[in-house]
Amino acid sequence: MDDKTHAPNPDNFRWDNDGTADVLPGTATRPTAGEPLASVIDRAISRRALLKGSAVAGATLVIAPSALLAPSPAAAAPRHRDPGSRLTFETVPPGNEPDIVVPPGYSVDILLRWGDPLTPAAPEFDVDQQSPAAQAQQFGFNADLVLWYPLPRLVARSVGIRGRLGAIANRSLGLLYPRLATQTSRHALVVVNHEYTSGVDMFPGYDSAAPTAEQVRIEIEAHGFSIVELRLGDDGRWRFERGSPFNRRSTGSTPIEIAGPLRGHALMRTSADPDGVEVLGSLNNCAGGKTPWGTILTCEENFDQYFANFTAVTGASRAVSERIPAPDGASERRWEDVVERFDLAKEPNEYNRFGYVVEVDPYDPGTPAKKRTALGRFKHEGAAARIARDGRVAIYSGDDARFEYVYKFVSAGTYDRFDRAANLDLLDRGTLYVARFDVGDVAGDDMGDGVWLELSPENPILADWTLEQILLDTRGAADAVGATPMDRPEDVEVSPQTGKVYIALTNNSRRTEPDEANPRIANEHGHIIELIEDDPADLAFRWNILVKCGDPAVAEHETRFGDVTDPIAAGISPIADPDNLVHDDDGNLWIATDGQYFSGSVGFGQNDGIFAVPVEGTDRGRLRQFLSGVPGGEVCGPEFSGDNKTFFCAIQHPHDGEAFAKLWPTDETRVSRPSLVAVRRNDGRKIGR
Repeated sequence: MDDKTHAPNPDNFRWDNDGTADVLPGTATRPTAGEPLASVIDRAISRRALLKGSAVAGATLVIAPSALLAPSPAAAAPRHRDPGSRLTFETVPPGNEPDIVVPPGYSVDILLRWGDPLTPAAPEFDVDQQSPAAQAQQFGFNADLVLWYPLPRLVARSVGIRGRLGAIANRSLGLLYPRLATQTSRHALVVVNHEYTSGVDMFPGYDSAAPTAEQVRIEIEAHGFSIVELRLGDDGRWRFERGSPFNRRSTGSTPIEIAGPLRGHALMRTSADPDGVEVLGSLNNCAGGKTPWGTILTCEENFDQYFANFTAVTGASRAVSERIPAPDGASERRWEDVVERFDLAKEPNEYNRFGYVVEVDPYDPGTPAKKRTALGRFKHEGAAARIARDGRVAIYSGDDARFEYVYKFVSAGTYDRFDRAANLDLLDRGTLYVARFDVGDVAGDDMGDGVWLELSPENPILADWTLEQILLDTRGAADAVGATPMDRPEDVEVSPQTGKVYIALTNNSRRTEPDEANPRIANEHGHIIELIEDDPADLAFRWNILVKCGDPAVAEHETRFGDVTDPIAAGISPIADPDNLVHDDDGNLWIATDGQYFSGSVGFGQNDGIFAVPVEGTDRGRLRQFLSGVPGGEVCGPEFSGDNKTFFCAIQHPHDGEAFAKLWPTDETRVSRPSLVAVRRNDGRKIGR
């Protein structure tokens, strides 16, 4: 995920310009922040003092977190070998090479670039002949989330004939999807988010102080996401199918339904939509996830940057956004000068219609996307699903800003593999929770307990709130119940093998008081938390810090890598700013980074990349670099094909701004072009070996 701007200023890459939306606990815009973690730590120290003798305390301290926090037998999958034994690739050294670097024996294919036509009628990309109509049919800008879906023949036939998914094909898909999603498929759908645009990187001679109306409308169409069909060739390479009926764009102006408790609410109504049921577009689509029934969950993150004149907003509409305000004056983008709905002085409620998880059915071009308001309104990053024993579905998400929170939604209804249609609105009813991370038996051991705090009027603390107020002002409700402020929670992923939940905390240079779950002052390099529940419907959990990022060779970084006692001898790679996550089918965690080049007060000086780390077995924590990106470019995604023989990722803002003069992937179009990338082993075996 990204900040509002990218420029060759190290401060931007240290996330110092997020504005008033990211504020310290205790300030006016966070009136009821949770109990300071310092007092929680004091209580933990008191508990520790009660232990009978130093030998007992010492014994507690030397037990590895993986031993104390093993999942319940019901959550653990049977194992026949050490999952880390799969990761035998040759480590890619840190560096700043001008192109993507992968281990020997691997190849990189660029599948789609910004501006590539997605339909037969779409024009070829021409940097001097851009138009909103053309961009609405072309691959969007700044690729981020990547999701892979198998395409069964029955589904392809149904859509090819009808233009949408028929009832029989839909029912069959519900039965087939869980199995096909982990197998080889020669036809697949891939979803790619287009997080944000940067006019200076899109238009020659761009004037950021006064963009033209045409440029603004092109940027709006370059947002959203793309859904494309890929075909696997006999040579093991995926290729884009331009004539597929599944290929489509959703842009910043595509109609999207408002679903869930906020549908039709007074604060969701505008002059263009007096019923409050339909909004134009999704903006700043960052990470996301998949549902068990095969739909997309794409997340709106830094949506505040698109709006202007928040100072003109008053009353209830202002109250629900005090904790996530838009700019008081003009926006940096100046879209409000061209499209009135971005001017809050004219349309104050338009702002309330963004900041949600959007659900999309990739298999049905005839079904509109829906904003699932029951999952709350904040800067969503990630939407990982897990099915509870009773069939209810939990969705985990982070709020990507300093001192913000980790959330979980648990559906009221249950997942039905035999009725896919019934699952399509499962996320409209349920209960939203926010996490409080507590110290365990011993303070300072990077592990502890936690509780999911209910965000509903049923919680006595929120008895004076309506459900609609909670869902519109989710941050404020989380403040009130005492959630733990975190160091920029980004992507959240669930292990397909163990059910453990992994949370990427990217960094927080503003932290002055550490706590157990965020243990470093000025956390410049970030960390990854492992959260363990016996069942996703439970309200109690255990947690530990799996990785404290940094350079293991620099003692001041205070790194930690699972249970590795000597990271230098183990060949651990330096890593900073973890962002997006994915698991391979053995359960190993793969990490994409954002901002490594300028990470820290001095900076790593290395391109962002992809790192793989075992989270179970004898090599738990042995993190090594698999891929190195391009200068100035964030590596996003990441994703595997069902058979794990292809690794997909996206290169966002490559060589952006003035910091890096060389264009990527080529200089033939006079601009760098964010792209979807596929990595494969030359011998056709699984990625990682």
